[in-house]
Amino acid sequence: MRHGEAQSGHVRVQESIRKRILDGTWGVGVKIPSERELEQDLGISRLTISKGLAHLVAEGLLTRRRGQGTFVTDQSRQTRHKGLWVKSISPMVGGQGGVPVKHGVMEGLYDAVGGLGFQVGVDFYRTPAEQIALLDRPHDPRTGGLIIWFEPAADTEVVLSRLQERGVPFVLLDAYPGKLETDYVVSDNLEGGRLLVEHLVRMGHRQVGYVSRPIDRTSLRDRQAGFLQGVVTHGLPLQAGQVVQLPQPGEAALAEVPAVVEHFLALTPRPTALCFCNDDLALEAVDYLRTKGIRVPQDLSVVGYDNVDRSRYGLVPLTTMQQDFYGMGKVAGEILGERLNGAGNGRPNQLSLKPELVVRESVARISQSD
Repeated sequence: MRHGEAQSGHVRVQESIRKRILDGTWGVGVKIPSERELEQDLGISRLTISKGLAHLVAEGLLTRRRGQGTFVTDQSRQTRHKGLWVKSISPMVGGQGGVPVKHGVMEGLYDAVGGLGFQVGVDFYRTPAEQIALLDRPHDPRTGGLIIWFEPAADTEVVLSRLQERGVPFVLLDAYPGKLETDYVVSDNLEGGRLLVEHLVRMGHRQVGYVSRPIDRTSLRDRQAGFLQGVVTHGLPLQAGQVVQLPQPGEAALAEVPAVVEHFLALTPRPTALCFCNDDLALEAVDYLRTKGIRVPQDLSVVGYDNVDRSRYGLVPLTTMQQDFYGMGKVAGEILGERLNGAGNGRPNQLSLKPELVVRESVARISQSD
């Protein structure tokens, strides 16, 4: 019964708002009342108001602008955008990027721009050179804008600068260039690295090692910096060889995991926990430790970063840091939608989304006497 009432409630919200728009009470570009004001006006719960507004946004009748409110759209925009594409430029599974699976980005992007009349598609690349080739090809007039998983390379900033000069709107994900001012949405990797150390300290660990792929992007740089910040904040000892950067990027780094694990096993004192910059490296380490007869987490704790699918299904489910990939796609889509509709103040939108610690079974609680 309650479900039916909630359903009729959000339909009533939609009908009330739609009527006010169609009869001219709220014209194009008008900011409608806040959810709290609508709650008082309509006598309907705020949660039901929010659901009704979400349907109208998806329908394209309303648009939400971050930090400003909800506005009546020009329905002709949907017609204007019909047939235009928003393209995601994304690394293919097995490519050189450090994050092999990013479930949620495309869903978030679609939820943000689908209601504006755009079609959503994806072009994959395997290497930085392939990404540059995708970005530097002649612009297809059917493509309204781009969401780009940023892959640092010598010519990437040059190509992105050319896109800006040609007036092609784009938003970067995961990382950002050092000099070019542009829109981007990333995870707060500094906070993520710090939170991993904080969790290990709560579980009693004081000797902790860190392993990263080459620091070729801001996401990995900040992740390592967050780890070091956590070490300093909690007064953990830091000895030579405790932080290691693997020489090879992408999948090539997996072959280097056995050697780096042996490196940590040879340290005195030996770490009680190892942090890896990505889940795939952490999972490779767990597998290698098993061949050595070293139990995870009883003999050595292991944590990763990204919360990829495999991290939950192994013999030892992995404690890791989950990035909000859906939120990244959705916020990036909202920024791009504002650019395509001429909204915003022109300044770059540069946002970081907070990650979430996912606690599983790969970290043991230890006492100081251990």
